Amino acid sequence: MQANWTYIVLTLCVLLAVVFAWQEYRRVNKRNLTLRMLAVIAAAAALACIALPIGYTGNVAKMAKHKTILLTDGFNADSLSAVDSNIVTTEVKVKQAYPRAKLINSTDELSRNSQLHIYGYGLSRAGLQDLDSLPFIFHPASLPEGVSHISWSHHLKAGDAMQVQGVYNNPSSKKVKLVLRGLNTGLDSVTLAPKAQTTFNLSTVPKTTGKMVFTLHADTGLQGYIPVEITSTEPLKILMLSASPDFESRFLKNWLTENGYAVALRAAISKNKYNSEYINIAKLSLDRLSTQMLEKFDVVMGDLSVFSSLSPGETDALKQQVADKGLGLIVRSDSAGKASWLQKQFVVDKPSGKEPAPAQLIIDGKKSAVKLSYGPSHIVYQNGTLPLVKTTQGGVLASSTLFGSGKIIFTTLNNTFSWMLAGSKQDYTALWSALLSKAARMDNVAENNVEFSGLPFVNHPVQLYVARGKASPIAINGQTVASVQNADIPFEYNAMYWPTSAGWQNMKENGRLGAWYAYAENNWKAVQAADKVAATKKYAGEHKITDIVTKQIHQKVRIDVPKIYFYILLLAACTFLWVEAKLS
Repeated sequence: MQANWTYIVLTLCVLLAVVFAWQEYRRVNKRNLTLRMLAVIAAAAALACIALPIGYTGNVAKMAKHKTILLTDGFNADSLSAVDSNIVTTEVKVKQAYPRAKLINSTDELSRNSQLHIYGYGLSRAGLQDLDSLPFIFHPASLPEGVSHISWSHHLKAGDAMQVQGVYNNPSSKKVKLVLRGLNTGLDSVTLAPKAQTTFNLSTVPKTTGKMVFTLHADTGLQGYIPVEITSTEPLKILMLSASPDFESRFLKNWLTENGYAVALRAAISKNKYNSEYINIAKLSLDRLSTQMLEKFDVVMGDLSVFSSLSPGETDALKQQVADKGLGLIVRSDSAGKASWLQKQFVVDKPSGKEPAPAQLIIDGKKSAVKLSYGPSHIVYQNGTLPLVKTTQGGVLASSTLFGSGKIIFTTLNNTFSWMLAGSKQDYTALWSALLSKAARMDNVAENNVEFSGLPFVNHPVQLYVARGKASPIAINGQTVASVQNADIPFEYNAMYWPTSAGWQNMKENGRLGAWYAYAENNWKAVQAADKVAATKKYAGEHKITDIVTKQIHQKVRIDVPKIYFYILLLAACTFLWVEAKLS
């Protein structure tokens, strides 16, 4: 067909050239006859070249790129081009969602002679190690809705508050309610703003001991499990010093009693005469504070005026126990005018003017549910102190500082019993649990310290970091696991383990028993995604592509002559013939 078209065009153009050339030859005026004949032939030739494909064959050097696309969970199909051909994945569910992708067994099958692009959430830390420093370009996906970061203390003492902190990613336009649950009961909750990444803090005080598993729920469903191991311990032994009976001391004594604390109370009757009470503790003489007597307590608490009125011998004994033995002190500010060593780090400012209105307080980072009238006094922040209770405007109402091996906590709050009168036992409990836990002597009982590079999930390799004094076998679920000593931290040993079932994993090391929890793969989905994105970004930043893998190809190709040249030639020839006829 192409050949026939060529013959037809050539025949027609030749006939046109002959006819128009004969017309020019027949003209009476023979001036510029040669130029006119050439113009007719040129016009016919240009017309033929416009109608026919005119080209030539030449050598062209091309740079051919090799590109491999690795799809991971969370990838967006719209980010892929229709011309992308070498698309692979190691995940079955990605293959099901995008059939064009080729399923490979592992990243070991990726070619090092191509430019690698990774789409989605990326690879886990173990998957990145398998790449063996292979560089790539990362195209991260947006994080899914849910808890993207989470932390809590996996080991608690009985009576300690469990704090669950994290970040929730809420891209939707609706608010989300986050609920901490235990034994099918809601324990704490918070409502999170729409279209934002919001930090949250939930807390509860577990009532039982042993291994417990709490859950965290959102409007979108279960986020994940929160395993905690709670060990029983002797109740804190608290010595309360009182200059005179008052509501604050009375309510605090009752609350301590209800919560199982061991309490001894010394109240002054007159000079050097005291009234003593003993609750959950054996009787002992409280007439004089001595180092031997103070060793029997974990926390001493009272008004500043009481501590200021102690004899020099009692003051020395108190200092020695705090500095050398870790005894904790909780000091309540009052109107005592005598300078005290206890207030050296805590300057109290009492501005004149109207007393502030009752307001919510920030207790160890969490806002109270009920407002409290806290008075005009507040503590001026100084270096070396740690604020524990603040107003919403930032005023410090309770602060802590180190004194040797012990701690001193100073507070200007003197009417927290108002919470109990208002029925807000939760806020009262949160305040005094925080102050007592911060002040108490440190427990010197040695425990296994096991940490992980991330949350351990079933059917995935788990890297354990075990802190111990000497080398000894590590057994997990009865299986001995090899460990390697950390070259930089001599007392730390690393071990790798693959949990095959979700739940508690029993561990024995150095003759001591312990346990840790392996999560099901459908737990903490947003946490897993955020961890992969962060690890993959870090890897990509450390292993950047310095050159693009290409090769030069020389090949013969047909190069078409642009038609514009023939249009110009046709226009020029016709213009010449028209002008020449007009001027003749």
